Formats: sequence, structure tokens, C-alpha cells
Amino acid sequence: MRNLLLSVVAAAVALGVTAAAALPGSPRPDVPRLSEISRYSSFKDAALPKSKALVLPPPTWNFTQTIPTGETVAIHLSKRYYPASDAVAAQGWAQFFAGLVHGREVADLDAYFLTSNEVEGICGRQALACYGGDYLFAPADDPSINLSAEAVATHEYGHHVAHHRRNDPWAAIDYGTKRWSSYEQVCMKARSGRLHPGAEDEEHYELNPGEGFAEAYRVLNERRAGLVEAPWQIVTQSLYPDAQALSLLEQDVVTPWTQGTTTAKTGGVNKKSKVKSFVVSTPLDGRFRLTLRPAAGERLSVDVFSPSSRRLAHAAGKKSVSASTTICGERAVRVRVSRLAGAGAFRLALARP
Repeated sequence: MRNLLLSVVAAAVALGVTAAAALPGSPRPDVPRLSEISRYSSFKDAALPKSKALVLPPPTWNFTQTIPTGETVAIHLSKRYYPASDAVAAQGWAQFFAGLVHGREVADLDAYFLTSNEVEGICGRQALACYGGDYLFAPADDPSINLSAEAVATHEYGHHVAHHRRNDPWAAIDYGTKRWSSYEQVCMKARSGRLHPGAEDEEHYELNPGEGFAEAYRVLNERRAGLVEAPWQIVTQSLYPDAQALSLLEQDVVTPWTQGTTTAKTGGVNKKSKVKSFVVSTPLDGRFRLTLRPAAGERLSVDVFSPSSRRLAHAAGKKSVSASTTICGERAVRVRVSRLAGAGAFRLALARP
């Protein structure tokens, strides 16, 4: 998504300029179908401002439609594309989103289906669609014979999913969702410069894992629908999802990650046994924290090491001490408690993503 900051005035001017080029009275498309999401060719979209107040939508017919899972979806149809109110089309789009893999975030969606000129007025020149802050702007008609409106909407809905997921300490809309991004090693690849979270410039767009997530989300829906998969073109091949990546992505959609897990370890050190070590699995990237509570009169240190023995965190003291680090590609760490003075039992509280 290319970064885009639109003020109300700028948007109003853009819409005023493009209104004359719109084509009122154009026939509405068929009721949207999941089978059309594989009619896909690569395209670039845009990012809306974080503040909804900065967006001025064009005149629309507005509907709220309840889908089978009970959520209500807001659908907005361009008055330039749909010269008369069309509840059938609105219901069709609501049912389309209901047919995608989704969670409760679908109830927060405001989906606008507009003419191509209106989309550009909101999203920026040459942008086929955009998403931001629960607002999805997409074409009401197919952008080309090789690209369906359904395919565009599916990609944009992937951004909506990410917007409603946590991936602490990162933003899921930039890094992708927790399980998917951990499996795809987004953090480690970003640190080494192989991926560029949030990058919207032409040079790094294909290395943006946020776009990779939206594309993987599209592939997930293609496979679930039993469709022939469209080419993977706009994002780096390194993010092309295998079966495990899609399984984890689906888990992130249906059962979102919300917080880490906490476990406790106990042990003891003395003059003869000065060190106690634990191996802790870390299947997900994110913040790793520990708190060490020594016995009375005991002074301890605690270290966290990567599989390559690189020290990730350290703390020492007589009373409770804490340390933290960011897990970034390490699927296990070694925690070492060392005696500095005294002897006795200790308790170690571990919080992992």
C-alpha cells in the first residue's frame, strides 16, 4: 500500500475533478461470486490515513446487511455506478465477505464499491483500491478482463483482518499476523534487510510483508474454494505460502492470538551446583520476559541465550530481578541461572509470546 495522506479539502477537490469523468448509468456487475477471486492479475493499492476524519467518501447508497454468522456488514454503493438503490448488489457483497475466511472483524467493515475515478479520488492516482481504519474502497466493476472486483476486494479484506489482529510488539498490518509472520520469519528477514515492513515505495513494495499477508490471505480463500490458483506476482516469492503457512494464517483469522503464555520454573543452586539451565521453546516471535525470585540471602544472575549461544538478556541481584528480549526467529532459548552468593531455591516466571 502506498502511503497516502488526504485532507478533507484535498479529497473534495479530487472528487470534484473526477466527477465529470465518471460514467453514471453504467450497468452494475453480476452479484459477486467467490469463484471470481482467481481472476487475478497483480495490482498495487494504497493506504488510507489512520484518521477516518481525513477521508471524504463520494455519494453512496448505504446499506447494513446481516450475514449468516450474525454480524452486520456496512456496504456503500456509488450513486454514480448504481443510479438507483440496489439492495440486491449490497446483499451480494455482504454475502461475499461472509464467504471469505473471517472472524468478528467483519462487523467493523465499511466497504465502499465505487467507480474507478471515485476510487482514485479517495485512494490516489492510479490506485485500484485502498484500505485503512476499517474503510475499504474498491472498484464496483472489474478493473480489467484479467482482474475481478472480487479479487481486489479479497486482497483488501486481508488488510482488514491484519488491522484487527495483534502481533506485539509490531503492527500486524505491517508484519502480518502472529503465527503467520513467525513461521515466515518476518522479524528475522526484516532485521537482515530482506523484508521491509510497511514499505510503500516502488523499490521495496514487493518486500512488504503486510502485502505478502494480504496476498497469502487471497490464496487461502482460493484453496478453500477449490479454485485454480492465480499467479503469485506482486510480492516476493519468499512469502509464497506453503500448506503450513496457510494453516497458521487461517488460525490467526479464526482464533486470533491475543497474549502470550506464562509458565514457572523452580530450582536451586549452591556451592557445589552453581548453575541451573532450562531450555524454553519459543514457537512465536515477540516479547520474552522473565522474573527471577531468589531465596533469602541468595544473590543470582540470569541470562537468556539464543541457540547459537548469543546472549539476549541479562540481569542480576539479591531481590527479584527481571529481564526481557525480543524473540526474532529463535524457536528455543536457553535460560541460565547462576549463583553469585548464598544458596537456596529460586522461582523463575517466564512469559513468552
